Amino acid sequence: MAERPQSRPRGRPPKDQSGGREALLLAAISAFARHGFVAADLRGIAAAAGVSPNLIRVHFGSKAGLWMACVDKLAEAMTPALEVAAELAEGDPRPLTERLRDAVTLTSDYYDAFPDVRDFVLRISADDDERAAIVTEKILRPAYEASRPLIAAGMEAGIIRGAHPALVYVLLNSMLSQPPRFPEFIGRIDAGIAPAQARSMLIETIIATFFHQPLTGAGHALTV
Repeated sequence: MAERPQSRPRGRPPKDQSGGREALLLAAISAFARHGFVAADLRGIAAAAGVSPNLIRVHFGSKAGLWMACVDKLAEAMTPALEVAAELAEGDPRPLTERLRDAVTLTSDYYDAFPDVRDFVLRISADDDERAAIVTEKILRPAYEASRPLIAAGMEAGIIRGAHPALVYVLLNSMLSQPPRFPEFIGRIDAGIAPAQARSMLIETIIATFFHQPLTGAGHALTV
């Protein structure tokens, strides 16, 4: 007797396991950033990812599991940048100003890859102390600790002027983590800034605003 062909489930065909998981993570990061943990809707996340809502349970078990996986995704994606930041601080022989410029560009690239990370962090921090602590330990503190030596060196050399490395870190990240539609928004303010050039111009403006000529004398040199 010929084998009976397996029936296909009705409705949207599922994506492959790895592709569906990745799509869910990106959709969930965006949803949690816009709505917060409580208001984010799992069916809406699944629809945005183009998968069945059941796939959330398969991959993550629950809404809390999905949120935790989003945090891990953002932290994991940040790891290569943290390694580069450590190299810029201690192992790179180039002048300090050049290394600081690279650090700004590196941070900007991370926000370009994950434009919702700012609102993801801010909304969770405002919603729930326990989740805020998780975000701090997995994302904020590692990023700051990797950046602090380079910022402190810039302050010591007089290239960066500020009261504390943590405050400089917060200001730099606040300026770099513009919303996804920032290029269109700034173009409405001034048509002289083309959307394609907005982010590169923002980086140059931040560098020009924050970085100064190194101090001379008292152990400082213009070649730092």
